[in-house]
Amino acid sequence: MFIGQLLKILFFAFIIYMLIYLVRFLFRAGRALRDKRAHDERSSRQNTREGRTPTGSGNGTIELNKDQYKVE
Repeated sequence: MFIGQLLKILFFAFIIYMLIYLVRFLFRAGRALRDKRAHDERSSRQNTREGRTPTGSGNGTIELNKDQYKVE
């Protein structure tokens, strides 16, 4: 009977520990995602300020492969 109560207490302690660990993990993942978005936004603003496009060309032109063209 005493061992059953001890196991029950250990089980609840383990569940509480796992919940705390999960909450900490979710907060850290959210913070990392927010920091990554902020960094991407800063670098995107810097690229547009310098006139670069995401492809890396500096003159603002769109580079296409030979099969990617559109005639209007």
